[in-house]
Amino acid sequence: MILILTYIALICGGLLLVLLLLSILGGLDLDLDLDVDADGLGAVKSVLTFFSISAWVVRLVLISEANPVLAFVVGAAAGAVGVYMLSLILKFLLSQQSNVNWSVHDAIMEKGTVYLRIPAGGEGLVRVNIKGAKRELKARSKATEDIPTGAPIVVDEIGSDGIVVVSPT
Repeated sequence: MILILTYIALICGGLLLVLLLLSILGGLDLDLDLDVDADGLGAVKSVLTFFSISAWVVRLVLISEANPVLAFVVGAAAGAVGVYMLSLILKFLLSQQSNVNWSVHDAIMEKGTVYLRIPAGGEGLVRVNIKGAKRELKARSKATEDIPTGAPIVVDEIGSDGIVVVSPT
């Protein structure tokens, strides 16, 4: 019985480790996950976690105790706690994601600096911080005079051609 529990624990734990490493590090879910609850914890990972932890705990209790009923009750409880803890960990990891998609409209009312001089009536380049990254955008000035390189600016609007309209601050 103890040998069978060892094999169950090792096989389930190994499969779980492979699935978790693929999904956390590689972003791959391999379409093996069927979302069952609001946490997004897949049924396959839940079952593997439950059987792996339960088998190890039952094995340890059987080695130290002679009562198999107590061993299986304690193992089931430990498996349930393990599934709950895994769901909390995965929920935390998923909450750390951020949206890196951006559009030129995210630059409105953002401050930045002139990267390439903006001549009066002409175009230049500005650097604006959009969603945590410096972006270079084509710019045209609202002012009637040149805006030199390095001057602080604020983006006022987006032109119909996608070029930002800026004014010096």
